[in-house]
Amino acid sequence: MQEKINKQGSIYGSIFWVSLGLGAVFWIVDSVLTVITSTDSSFFSMLIGIDTRGFWQRLIVLCFLLIFASHVQYTAKKRREAEEKLEQTLEILKRAVGTTIQVLVCAVESRDPYTAGHQSRSANLACAIATEMGLDQDKIEGIHMAGIVHDIGKITIPAEILIKPTKLTNLEFSLIKQHSLSGYEMLKNVESPWSLAEIVYQHHERMNGSGYPRNLKGDEILLESRIMVVADVVEAMASYRPYRPALGIEAALEEIEKNKGILYDDAVVDACLKLFREKGYQLA
Repeated sequence: MQEKINKQGSIYGSIFWVSLGLGAVFWIVDSVLTVITSTDSSFFSMLIGIDTRGFWQRLIVLCFLLIFASHVQYTAKKRREAEEKLEQTLEILKRAVGTTIQVLVCAVESRDPYTAGHQSRSANLACAIATEMGLDQDKIEGIHMAGIVHDIGKITIPAEILIKPTKLTNLEFSLIKQHSLSGYEMLKNVESPWSLAEIVYQHHERMNGSGYPRNLKGDEILLESRIMVVADVVEAMASYRPYRPALGIEAALEEIEKNKGILYDDAVVDACLKLFREKGYQLA
């Protein structure tokens, strides 16, 4: 953002000096032409090359150019100041959101250390996938923020269900499925430059509409959420769970590859597979 502001300032500054230069060139050329075509034989008129009427005409045009250039320069300055102020406001807002997010992470970690570790690893993988896909830095930052709290809604679920060492009952699993909505409700009023609440709300949706809680499909799901879905599944399968040992990264990659275009976004899966199989990415 700051680089863009500086670039715009340079452009407007150039306009000022170009306008001033054109005015000076106009003055000189017009004077030379007047000298060449002048019929006045006086030494002063021949030396200066202008008559009274021509002088005022040229002076008015030059003044007009100077006023225009000055206005452009002044407007550019005010615009730069406004954009710099906006940039500062956004940075303050991002820091405030970051602090809020950290508080939420600490709240989850104090209750369920496993969930906190999962969120952190999933967030890092999601950012790596987004980078591999060529997303801009601001969007990647938003994905990271959403990633580290995507399971924040689990804070509303009884701890004995979260750490249960055996398979969940249907009722228990239905409670677990509420965490996406709970997370959305917790984040929806947080002032943020990113769609944090909506990304969290959608991180269990699937491309064919078989996910939850709203059965969204395809492009109805935010790209950020489609990235979080893949990162979440890969990290969850590759890592230990209270009710099962880790399945391993290969099993996780086989899962997303098998269901590419069905449950998971094609481009996201391709980027994730490339990270692990070609670039040696490791969950951390």
